[in-house]
Amino acid sequence: MKSSGHKPKPHNFFGSLRVRAIVLVLLVIIPLLGLTLYSYLEQRHHAVAEAQRDAIIVARNVAKIQETLFRDTSQLFQTLAQLPQVLRQDREACNALFAGMIKNHENFAAFLAASPNGEVFCSAPKTPKVVNIADRPWFQEAMRTREMVIGEPVFGRISGRYSLPMAFPVQNPAGEVTTFLGAGLDLEWLGRFILQSGLPDDTIILMADRRGKVMFRYPCPQEFIGRQLPETNLVKTMIFKGEGVTEGVMNGTPRLFGFARISEPFHDLQVAVGITKSAAFGDIAKNLKRNLIILSLTAMLVMALAWFGAGFFIVGPLKDLGRVTQLLAAGDLHVRTGPPYRSGELGLLARDFDRMADAIQERDSRLQQAAAELQQRVLELNAAYKEMESFSYTVAHDLRAPLRAIGGFSRILLEESSNLLDAEGIRYLNIIQSDIKKMGNLIDDLLTLSRLGRRQMRIIDLEMDDLARFVFAALQETDPHRNLQVLFSPMPPGRGDRDMLQLVLENLLGNALKFTRPKEAAVIEVSGEARKDENIYCVRDNGVGFEMKYADKLFGVFQRLHPESEFEGTGMGLAIVQRIIQRHGGRVWAEGKVGEGAKFCFTLPKEEVRTKAPGEAGHES
Repeated sequence: MKSSGHKPKPHNFFGSLRVRAIVLVLLVIIPLLGLTLYSYLEQRHHAVAEAQRDAIIVARNVAKIQETLFRDTSQLFQTLAQLPQVLRQDREACNALFAGMIKNHENFAAFLAASPNGEVFCSAPKTPKVVNIADRPWFQEAMRTREMVIGEPVFGRISGRYSLPMAFPVQNPAGEVTTFLGAGLDLEWLGRFILQSGLPDDTIILMADRRGKVMFRYPCPQEFIGRQLPETNLVKTMIFKGEGVTEGVMNGTPRLFGFARISEPFHDLQVAVGITKSAAFGDIAKNLKRNLIILSLTAMLVMALAWFGAGFFIVGPLKDLGRVTQLLAAGDLHVRTGPPYRSGELGLLARDFDRMADAIQERDSRLQQAAAELQQRVLELNAAYKEMESFSYTVAHDLRAPLRAIGGFSRILLEESSNLLDAEGIRYLNIIQSDIKKMGNLIDDLLTLSRLGRRQMRIIDLEMDDLARFVFAALQETDPHRNLQVLFSPMPPGRGDRDMLQLVLENLLGNALKFTRPKEAAVIEVSGEARKDENIYCVRDNGVGFEMKYADKLFGVFQRLHPESEFEGTGMGLAIVQRIIQRHGGRVWAEGKVGEGAKFCFTLPKEEVRTKAPGEAGHES
C-alpha cells in the first residue's frame, strides 16, 4: 500500500531567494558583458581590416619599389651598353666606371661585365681572380632570350653577399651578343629599406615567383632564399589572385597578409607582407582584459550586496511565514501570522495568508461534511448496484423458466399431437417456438451487456490478424456454401481483453455476413492501421448498407434499421460492441450508403487503459 504522505522534494539550489537575487544581478551584468565583447569584436574587426589594409599598401609599395628598381636597372644597362669602356671591353676603364657606380648605388651589391663565353673582364667590387658565370642559370637564360633576365637570389661570387641577379645581353646591329652586363640587387638593403615603412618588428616580407620559390624573405633571408613554399591555402591564394588580403599561418604564427604582383614585364614575381595578429590588435586585447576585470569586480560587489540584503529584508520574514505554513500544512488550522503585519508587500502577503487560512478552515469543515454525505451515498449506490445485479439474474431466471415450459409444451404438441391440428395451428406453434428462441437470445444479450460493466478485464497483447481469421472461420462454418470473398489486410497488434475483443469481431463479422446475404458475390474486407496514439481496425462489406442520417441509432439498445422479417437479430450486438470498446478506452463508428455496403471501425489505444467496473478496487490487468 502506498503511503499517503508526500516525500520531501530535493533541495533546489535555484529555489533560494538569495540565489535568485544574484541571478537577477547576473541578468543585468550579462548584457554589459555582451556589450563589452561586442565592442571588442567590432574593434578587432576594424583592427584586422586596418592591418590588412596597411599590409596590402606596404605590399603594393614594395612591389612598386621593386618594379622601379627593375626598370631603373634596365635603363642603366641600356646606358652602359652605349659606353665605350664596355663596348671595347677595356678592363681598367670599366673597373673604374663600375667602382664609381657602386658607390652611388647602395642598393646594388655588385656590377659586372663579361664576354659571351661568361668570362668576367670587369666588376665592382674588383676581383683579382678569374670568374666565369657561364654556369649561372640567369646568364644562360639571358643568352637564350636575348632580353633582360631577373634570376633567383644567389650568394654572389664577386660581392660575397646575397643578392638578386639581373642580366642584360648587349647586342650588335647584327643581333650578336658582344658583351654581357650583370648587376646584383642587395637583398639586405632591400629589407632595411622596407622596414622604414614603420611596420612591427615581427613583420614578414616575402617575394616569390609564380612557382612558389622564395626570391627574398625578411627577416633571415639566408634561411629561406631559394626554398620552395609549401602548398598551403595562403600560397595558393596569393598565386591565384595576384593581389588582395588574406589570413594564414607562417612559421607557426597566425598572420594577416597583404599581397601584390609586380607589373609587366616582371609579373612573375609576387610580394607579400604578413603582420602578426597579436601586433594587429594587441592593444584591443589588453583593453578587453582590463574591462573584464573591472566588470567582474563590480559584479562580485553587487552580488555580495544582493546576498546580504536579500537575507535581511526578504529571506528572514519569509522564513517566519514558512514556519507558520508548515504548521498549517501539519493540520493546525488555527495558526496565523498576525496581527500586527509588516508594511509593504511582505505584510500584504502575510495578511493574505491569514485570509487563506481562514478560508481553508471553513472549507475543511464543509469538506468533512460533504465527505460524510458522499460516503453514505456510495454505500447506498453499491447496495443498489448489487440489488440491480441480483434483480437481473432473478429476472433472467424467472423469464427462462416459463419460456422453457412454453417451449417444451409447444414442442410436445408439434411432435405428438400435430395430427390433431390443422395447418394454421401448426403454424402458430412454429411461431411460438421461433419467438421463444428470440426471447432467449434477447435475455442472453441483456445479461451479456449487464456483465460487461462488472467483468474484470484481463489485458494482454493480441495478434489481431490471427483473432479475426479465427472468428471468421468459426462464423463461416454456419454457411460454408456461400459465394463469399474475404480480404484480410495486415493489421497492427492490439492490447486488450481477448474474450471481449473476440465478441466485438463476432458481432461485426456476423453483421457483415448477415447483411451481404442478398448479394450474389459478397465481399468482406478486414483491415487495420497504426497511428500515433491508437490502432484502427475496420470491417467493410458490400451489403445492403444504411442511411447515414440514422448512423447514431446503430449503437443503441434494441435499435434496428432493417425489419426483423428481412434480417434476424435482437438489436443488441452493436450496443455490446460499443460498450466493450469504451471499456478499452477506444472509439467506434460506422459509415454506410444504401445498396453499397457499410464500414464499421473501432480503435484501441496503444497504451494499456486502466479501467474499473463499479465497486472494483484493484487493477484489471
